[in-house]
Amino acid sequence: MKDLTSKLKLYAVTDSYWLNGRKLKDCVEEAILGGATMIQLREKELDNEAFISLGLEIKEVCKKYNVPFIINDNVDVFKAVDADGIHVGQSDMRADKVREIIGDNKILGVSAETVEEAILAEKMGADYLGVGTIFNTSTKPDAITVSKKTLAEICFAVDIPVVAIGGITSENMYELKNTLIDGISVVSAIFASKDITFSSKTLLSNMNRFRFDPSDYDSYIIDYDGTLLNSLDMWDDVCSRFLKSKGVKPVGDVDKETRCMTNDEAALYIRDKYFKDMDVDSLLDEMNIFIKNEYTNLLISDGALNFLNEIKRNHKLYLYTATSSLLVLDSLKKNGILNMFDKLFTSTTFNVTKVDGVGYKKIISDLGLNPRRTLILEDTPHALEGAFKSGACVCGVATKKNIKKYDQINPYMDYYIDLGWWK
Repeated sequence: MKDLTSKLKLYAVTDSYWLNGRKLKDCVEEAILGGATMIQLREKELDNEAFISLGLEIKEVCKKYNVPFIINDNVDVFKAVDADGIHVGQSDMRADKVREIIGDNKILGVSAETVEEAILAEKMGADYLGVGTIFNTSTKPDAITVSKKTLAEICFAVDIPVVAIGGITSENMYELKNTLIDGISVVSAIFASKDITFSSKTLLSNMNRFRFDPSDYDSYIIDYDGTLLNSLDMWDDVCSRFLKSKGVKPVGDVDKETRCMTNDEAALYIRDKYFKDMDVDSLLDEMNIFIKNEYTNLLISDGALNFLNEIKRNHKLYLYTATSSLLVLDSLKKNGILNMFDKLFTSTTFNVTKVDGVGYKKIISDLGLNPRRTLILEDTPHALEGAFKSGACVCGVATKKNIKKYDQINPYMDYYIDLGWWK
């Protein structure tokens, strides 16, 4: 309905407590001149008459600079000033009821602290979410603090933009870099400042540095399974399903034991444990046929395709996968992306797993790449760790599985992105 992502980079929420006698109208204008991309009028101590009067003043400032103007909580004030939108909390009027009142063309923001609240708010018609409290704040001293892991999970769970709110400053906002947020919402970091315009400029500049910019890199080393191809579920129990197809009951958790192995290594492991008299190459052939029947029918996501199209224009792309090259080649052809990659590497090429980083280092060395101008895209925790060890820059691609291990993978990532951004 509305493209709000760019409007939510720096969301300024007012609180006259911090103004020290300055006029709010002037302070809002200073914030916008510094780069504030959306304004919310949040004045809890005012009665409706004063709230409306102040709202009409602030609306004119926002209109002058074409910045969306949002009213906090109060539907009556929202209607009286004909604001661009309204923001409600979990204890205010239900989001679906608010949507009925304001109509489809106005902006509806909703506060959330959990994945469940976020998903429900989106279903009820929210256009964006304000998630927090992220850091302890004097504005809401008793508010629940939302972890960075929960913040990332919320961003991944919904298709609408998300801003983080609560105690965010130009100093601590870097801690939110890999949380998938679209912007930050701040109160005192802007309105308590003696130089509001400068503070706004600093916050927006820092926020822009969060964003993944393809032009920062010359070359990309990209994983296939899970990162580009929707194959996560298929690989989860492929070895146990293969054994069952041969009438063999798996002993223990064979899928867990083989999770980080290449196909060749998995075949050797299965041969030694279940088929000692069988030639490992023959077993590998059987496994590859079994896998191929499922694998070649899998498709990459729309977001992954758009992402590849964007970065291919000015960059070298190299595919590095632990999957058999025969399987990958068939899949790349079926998805129409084989020609996007300048070269294909597999873990079997180097006879290593991804976890130690040796394969990445070998690719970078053999191709003469600059590690700090090379970005590796991976999704699994062990591969992200290995990518980190290579000395190159690392971009984690969010999935429904690695988002659950956010605290584990975050130290290895320079960026964390959701390829759904490129839909």
